Amino acid sequence: MTAAGTSPSPSFSIWGWRGLCIAVLAGLAPLAASPCVARVPDAAAQPVPCMGLQAEPQVEITLLFGQHRPDGGGRITTREWNTFMREVVTPRFPAGLTVLRGDGQWQNRVSGRVGREPSRIVWIVTPPAPDLQARLDTIRQVYRQRFAQQSVGLVVTAGCAAF
Repeated sequence: MTAAGTSPSPSFSIWGWRGLCIAVLAGLAPLAASPCVARVPDAAAQPVPCMGLQAEPQVEITLLFGQHRPDGGGRITTREWNTFMREVVTPRFPAGLTVLRGDGQWQNRVSGRVGREPSRIVWIVTPPAPDLQARLDTIRQVYRQRFAQQSVGLVVTAGCAAF
């Protein structure tokens, strides 16, 4: 069931979601064993089999946005979210992206308490570019400031994509 109480699309069964989750977790497993890199990877420099897949080197970006303001400040409204997307995210990634709704869980850095809140996941697949890090930093900084957030999650993976 979705947050609105409706069933997910019949074209994407529970096995599809389970398969997607397994694939994502399998893809992230090597990252858990490797040291964290502080900058966006250069997908063009990665040894990935893009040619065999008739694909191009791309960078997969996942941004994780909490939807509640801290200290009882209320939920970020749909209008506020849409304005943020229109003014901040879309101009930096006009070629396309996907926004998903989620239920997030996080630990407060100050109190240590685990909290839960609605979230938005922005998924972007884009060619590597010299200004990619700056674009992502701006998106994260503006969201933190505009909505009084402690952080905005960021996951970046080099890979291949074909559209």
